[in-house]
Amino acid sequence: MQVTIVAGRGGERVNRFDYGCSISRRWRVAGLLFLMAATPPQAQAQGDKGPTAPALQVTVERLGNFYYAGDPVLVRVAVFNTSRTPYDNSKGIDLLGDIVVGTQASGALKHRTAPVSDPKQQPALIMPGGFFGSITDLRDVVEGLDKPGNYAARFQSPGLDTEAVPLVVIARYDPAIAYRATMETDYGTLQFDLFGKEAPAHVHNLYDLGNQGYYDGTLFHVIVKGIEARGGDKTGSGESNPGYSLKPEIDKSLKHGRGTLSMLGGDASDHGSQFLISLAESPGLDGKMTIFGNLAAGQDSLTAIENLPTSGQKSFPFYHPLKEARIHSIRVAAAPAGSKATAESAATALSKP
Repeated sequence: MQVTIVAGRGGERVNRFDYGCSISRRWRVAGLLFLMAATPPQAQAQGDKGPTAPALQVTVERLGNFYYAGDPVLVRVAVFNTSRTPYDNSKGIDLLGDIVVGTQASGALKHRTAPVSDPKQQPALIMPGGFFGSITDLRDVVEGLDKPGNYAARFQSPGLDTEAVPLVVIARYDPAIAYRATMETDYGTLQFDLFGKEAPAHVHNLYDLGNQGYYDGTLFHVIVKGIEARGGDKTGSGESNPGYSLKPEIDKSLKHGRGTLSMLGGDASDHGSQFLISLAESPGLDGKMTIFGNLAAGQDSLTAIENLPTSGQKSFPFYHPLKEARIHSIRVAAAPAGSKATAESAATALSKP
């Protein structure tokens, strides 16, 4: 197997810590072409059955769960020869010009002037089982992707259409802003002032997960009346995670009370997405869990959730609600004037990579 990598415009690479869930490296890439011209054993075996007409398949894959506005919106477009016959690609395939990006509300975004793939950087012959493709910053292909929003990208060409791939672009997190989280549930709205100064990584993490839609449609999977409610699990069982954990940020001046928002934690790390809302004072948790917010509005909604009937089990599944309590969304935006949310200090922000 031979793999050839050819870069178009090279670029600057800037490292930053994104809590594991965004495009965590900044690459200015106009076209990164790769080629696998080898024939896998299974394709060779199929070839023994006799010739068939060449068949191409195109895929579009996003490189990340979401993108910050202003960062590269990277996708991988690949063309596969799925037949047992070599494909004549001497004329080339326009990988960029046939990409369509748009929104439901406004339709397709305008293409930039002549976004054309260079046929000379493509294989003239695609062997059975072989493929080629490009990793492309879609901002170089269409206009308007620097604005936050929900987009979709697909490849559209006769016989080579793909399914639409969702692309979420969110405003960049600003540590100098005090944030408030708004949680829409089956039982009303809960609002939490977030503690960016005391727990900057946890607030940043909730901002990223919430605004990309990670929590949309999830459930409160544990409710213990007078003690706590737990959410943030994608499966509703308490067993899922986003693929990473967080370093605890425990501030001993913060205490657990009704409406306190804290992160589930282990011996040495905090969960990446599952949180706990305290339903009463819990001094036994003080100094042991990262508190990163407090209820600012929605006491009636919290009470309605607290009063739902549960299994009452003290073993797995612990106090699982017998009636669903669904979180429709969590969105994080600047807190209104006079809130008790805090901003990460400038000194802390400057010290982060």
